Amino acid sequence: MKSNLLIALVVLLSFGNAQAQLPNGSIAPDFTVVDVNGTSHTLYDYLDANKTVFLDFSAIWCPPCWSYHESHALKQVYEDHGPANATGVNSSTTNDVMVFFIEGQGGSMDELNGIGSSTMGDWINGTPYPIICTDPASGFGNSASISDTWAVGGWPTVYQVCPDRTVTVIGQAQGLYSLVTNCLPPPSQNNDARSFMNSSASTGCSSSTPEITIQNYGLNALDEVKIEVFLNGVSQYTTIHDEIWSNTTNSYVPLDLATLEMTDILLDPVTGLENGDMITIDVTMPNGTNDTDPTNNQTITYEVDLGFDNAYWDGALSIDVDGGPQNSWYLKKVSNNLIIASGYGDVTGATNTIPLEFNECYTFQSINGQNLAYTVTDAQGQIILDGAASSVEDFDNFTTGNEVWTVGVNDQEISSISVYPIPAKDKLYIEGEYDYLRVIDLLGKAVLSSTYQESINTSSLNNGIYVLEIVHANNKYYKKIQVSK
Repeated sequence: MKSNLLIALVVLLSFGNAQAQLPNGSIAPDFTVVDVNGTSHTLYDYLDANKTVFLDFSAIWCPPCWSYHESHALKQVYEDHGPANATGVNSSTTNDVMVFFIEGQGGSMDELNGIGSSTMGDWINGTPYPIICTDPASGFGNSASISDTWAVGGWPTVYQVCPDRTVTVIGQAQGLYSLVTNCLPPPSQNNDARSFMNSSASTGCSSSTPEITIQNYGLNALDEVKIEVFLNGVSQYTTIHDEIWSNTTNSYVPLDLATLEMTDILLDPVTGLENGDMITIDVTMPNGTNDTDPTNNQTITYEVDLGFDNAYWDGALSIDVDGGPQNSWYLKKVSNNLIIASGYGDVTGATNTIPLEFNECYTFQSINGQNLAYTVTDAQGQIILDGAASSVEDFDNFTTGNEVWTVGVNDQEISSISVYPIPAKDKLYIEGEYDYLRVIDLLGKAVLSSTYQESINTSSLNNGIYVLEIVHANNKYYKKIQVSK
């Protein structure tokens, strides 16, 4: 097998203004639910039995949901192709489909039965396939958070899940059985591996640590794969992956995936990235042999997007965060994990308690903030972060400018004065007449001053960019200098 994954590194995690549906080709989250008849169902059990599963996420008050429910598209595919010997399934069934109706907003059993002004009708009567009630008072133990896990951003959201665990959004499609033929056939080759991009890859302002998912689609147990990572077509590294981390033993154990089993693989970081870069990950040689069925490989394409890369650093941020006291957030400097701002939801105009620094990477992190909208604006009015946290813990990055922003620090020509060397190490020489000078750091603090001398000692200064202010005859001149030891 050879799978090309062109990875979009979207500011750790790229957020929209609201949750979107799971992307086509993503891996289905497993679940165990109890239907209104008290029967327990586990998604992966049906997938392992080679059944295609249709999931109708609806709300009891939703007219389009009711229209689709009443179209009986799901009922028909269940009756003709659902599990053998199940109530409401025809004896001639092909026994390769399962259907679930999931009321995703906590509608009550009365409302599902058509009682009350909030419901569109009786959802249960005449429905042969399992109905899942997420009302906490129902006693079934199902949580409405299943809609968040499945990224339901609108009603209805209807998914098809193939036996290989991949998801497709099908809208309000009719004639559903024709879609089943789009699923891959069951595993039939001895050595066959598939790979998928994992959405939890972490990204810095110029680097990324991709995480991919490997699936054994072969009949033999999968004990190794070859992984090669490319940046813009140039190989970065190659590794043989033959072990996984075990939380049980707190150690690495040999890779040993049964048919259709999956595991996540955290790869080494790819560094020195710029916006628009392309990363390709090739997964080949399952069990040290050529893939016997390369036709079933999934290709996922993304582009590197490292986010806002020139935020104004010489001034306070303005941070707006929705939510409430149950939602928390913080902003930290990536290089040393220093937290420069933090707080809870429902805040407008929060600022950083520690100043931003020149040419640094910062990350905004939200915790327990499902759909927690946030906006971060720099002191020049530029919106540098704008999104909504879409999982329990999310990240979003920006970089401060790599040019000096402070007013008046652009180099000015001083025909009678020469400054060298730049970068300076222990001494900086100033040839020409002047009255006095100051060395100012990028936070505006004078760190060194002197009356006229031919040279000044810079050994006490930290490495970095500074502004040299030279005063002569009541005129001020500025020049950027660098100290590098």
